[in-house]
Amino acid sequence: MKRTKVITGVAATAVMAATMSPGTAMAAGTPLVGKTHGVTLNFMIASSGPAETNADKAAAVAWGKQTGNKVNVINASNLQLQLTEAFAGGSPPDIFYAETPMFENMVKQGQLLLAGNAVYPAKDFYPSLVKEYTYNGQFYAVPKDSSTLAIEINVADWKAAGLTNADLPTTWAKLSADAKALTKNGVTGLVVSPTLDRIGAFFKEAGGGYMNAAGTKFTFNSPQNLTAMKYVQGLAKQGYLKFSSQVGAGWGGEAFGTGKAAMTIEGNWIIGAMQTDYPKIQYQVVPMPVGPGGHHGTLVFTNAWGIAAGSKHTAAAVSFAKYLASPAQQLRFANAFGVMPSRPAVAQEWAAEHVKQVVASGNQYPNVSAFVQGDAYAMPQVATIGFPTVQANFDNAIVGLSNGTSNPAQMLSQLQTYANALLHP
Repeated sequence: MKRTKVITGVAATAVMAATMSPGTAMAAGTPLVGKTHGVTLNFMIASSGPAETNADKAAAVAWGKQTGNKVNVINASNLQLQLTEAFAGGSPPDIFYAETPMFENMVKQGQLLLAGNAVYPAKDFYPSLVKEYTYNGQFYAVPKDSSTLAIEINVADWKAAGLTNADLPTTWAKLSADAKALTKNGVTGLVVSPTLDRIGAFFKEAGGGYMNAAGTKFTFNSPQNLTAMKYVQGLAKQGYLKFSSQVGAGWGGEAFGTGKAAMTIEGNWIIGAMQTDYPKIQYQVVPMPVGPGGHHGTLVFTNAWGIAAGSKHTAAAVSFAKYLASPAQQLRFANAFGVMPSRPAVAQEWAAEHVKQVVASGNQYPNVSAFVQGDAYAMPQVATIGFPTVQANFDNAIVGLSNGTSNPAQMLSQLQTYANALLHP
């Protein structure tokens, strides 16, 4: 997504210039400093679990053996807090997970090396992911992976309702009919987490979105978004859709895994949860439905590898990032803990390896193509500084759609007002 505030890049340039030394290497116009071997790098991550932690550690060891370097992998319990403290203390990690909500502020503070094209050309990655880490036309951090939303279906519930492949929720009308048919015997047809990070997909499917095409204005209160909100409200009022908190679940995946939901809307992170926590549930994954105007829509969530502008080892850090983002290593990460590669070609290769429609095993993957194809038209998160607080207010009102205590038009108008205030403080 194009950033909505512009900086000159002077701060970042000043930091990088201060770290230059004789013999500085040049890569895609970015000054790099330090040796490329015999170096110890600090790599801060925010792991989703043991599988991701172990995969990062294995990659660090493998690169170290190839290059004669060492990597200390630091698994942060609170990445944003620990990174903030590290930068404030003048000792940030050389390379780290650069989460989307932190990106804009890190660039403005001159903390992030302009390293994107120094690692690999932007064209090697999905455009939507590159946009997430591009500020003022400059590609700063390398997309690590991506996750998109899709619909997960409990196969036993589907068959018990007499539904077939002809009934798959390819459109809003079919999703409504499926949710109605599946709501019985204490099971809700569709359960989703009460957040913009789920129902926002319907905005895109209605032809709406979060911002205008130029990325300069918020468009939350558009007629298209209102259509989407009314669609969700209609399902909720009829009881065919419930929010996870209404069924005693912490998120949609929990409701699905515990049998309280016949369908849910989650990203490919649900694969690991199903393998670990609910291995006996037979399920399949299908793409998000097409909206009434024929619009495809889903949401994309991503992360990146960022490099500290003030690191004394940026040459080695770029080398390590290049290894992490290589096609072979991205495929290893995808198979290790279920994230989608950020490179289209590698994502397609991963999808080709996992094509089984129905799975129910701690070691099996569903057909992941439903997630992969979404990257082509997915809508990214809002990364404007301060938006998480604005979104939280909106999220708190979502459950009220079920009983009419929340009004869709008012919710969108308030979201628009508060989001605009971030652009014009």
